[in-house]
Amino acid sequence: MKRLFWIFSLLFILAVSVGFLTSCAGTQADPYSDEGLAPDEGGILEGEGTSGEEDVLRLLGITDEESTKPAEEDTAVDNMQVLQEEINRLENEVSSKDREVATLQAQLQEKDAILQQKEQDLARVKASGGPVSYSGAALSSFRARYDQALSLYNSRRYNEAIAAFDQLLNSGENNSLIDNCQYWKGEAYYGLSNYEQAILEFQKVFAYPNSNKLDDAQLKLGLCYMKLNNYDRAKLEFEKLLREYPDSEYVGRARSYLSRL
Repeated sequence: MKRLFWIFSLLFILAVSVGFLTSCAGTQADPYSDEGLAPDEGGILEGEGTSGEEDVLRLLGITDEESTKPAEEDTAVDNMQVLQEEINRLENEVSSKDREVATLQAQLQEKDAILQQKEQDLARVKASGGPVSYSGAALSSFRARYDQALSLYNSRRYNEAIAAFDQLLNSGENNSLIDNCQYWKGEAYYGLSNYEQAILEFQKVFAYPNSNKLDDAQLKLGLCYMKLNNYDRAKLEFEKLLREYPDSEYVGRARSYLSRL
């Protein structure tokens, strides 16, 4: 009898416990319902990793592309301004170059006209066998008279060339071609085989220290003395050319003449 009493007591206790547990389970809050979320979680499930700034933009209906669009437009405007400034600068440079080219073309045309006139004069000389005949303003320039005298020399009209170069030398004009006049006067005497007078004329070239005919005159002095069979003096003149004008185009010729003396 005692054993049955204890069995019924245990069954009763077990029944009461099961009823109690069932009642608690029915009234417990759903952990996944809206009411079970913490206030600071804002309804965002753990693991989504959404930032506060992105949440604000999402709530306002603004996407990431729309938020960056104004900045991209500003950058595009700035780039267009820089490009336009560069285009303006290049256009100004082109205009400046165009003006320079126009000026150079005008100068070239002027020089071509002068050259054509001289070629026509030279053609008339060859056709008639006479000296170049300059007219009007052309004769007023030192250069024109120099060219006329040089044309006489090239035509082997040495006496007329000497007279023309003398006129230029006695004109008193301080022209850059005056030393050339003196040199070609010596060449004219050399062409006449008057080597003693040629020596005197070539020596006068050294009175113009900035002349471009100094090494030419030095070489011709050696040749004049060779023509006069004064080989010792000729040797001295050629050696002087090598010593004082080592960069002259006549160095090779001077050495060649020295090897024969």
